[in-house]
Amino acid sequence: MLDIDKKLQQTEPDCSEGLGNKNFLLRQPAQADLDMLVASATNPVLAKNLCSNWLPTSSRAADLWFASHNQETNPTDFPFVLTDMKGNYLGTACLMLQEERTQAEISIMICRDKWQNGYATRAIQALADFAFSNPNQNHPKLQTVTAQCRVSCRKSRRIVEKCGFQYSGTGMAQSPHYRGMIPIDRYHLDRGIWTAIRHWAGASHMPIYRNQPTNQPLEVKGAA
Repeated sequence: MLDIDKKLQQTEPDCSEGLGNKNFLLRQPAQADLDMLVASATNPVLAKNLCSNWLPTSSRAADLWFASHNQETNPTDFPFVLTDMKGNYLGTACLMLQEERTQAEISIMICRDKWQNGYATRAIQALADFAFSNPNQNHPKLQTVTAQCRVSCRKSRRIVEKCGFQYSGTGMAQSPHYRGMIPIDRYHLDRGIWTAIRHWAGASHMPIYRNQPTNQPLEVKGAA
């Protein structure tokens, strides 16, 4: 078995304390979550590193966004709210299918006071599991999940690398916070790599998650 340097483990940007038994839940957004989602999207500490424009930034936009998702019968975006097991808000995430439908992007935002607890790492792992479980059966199975990290955000890069994502180059992305383009590093996780990681972790038989109405929480527990 591969031994991991304890010094390296202690300096992992998202796991200085470790989750231990701190389970969490990824569920579909409810009407009551909209104010918190807008607050996250407009918080400069969080929004400055967001590389995808998927969160509403005003109450009016949030109402329209929520109504649109409720009416969507063939979704390409899968937004989630991240909470602890008592329902306390931890952050938000989204899986966005790309145009060719065989690739999807993961985007995640964790509340500032919840950093350094490992939530981002395990939420990305859970989202990757969800993505490769073919959440929309009207589309072909996903072959690749991607992530974009702002070049200046070293912690984000280390988190996605720790989850098995491989560097695939640089580029530019539209920043909703800066209202312009920002330089990014691109990462990808292929289905074959994900399958190998799941087997190594002894979790080759995973549940298949389905898209459900918003009033029925889609329970994706963070465990990978």
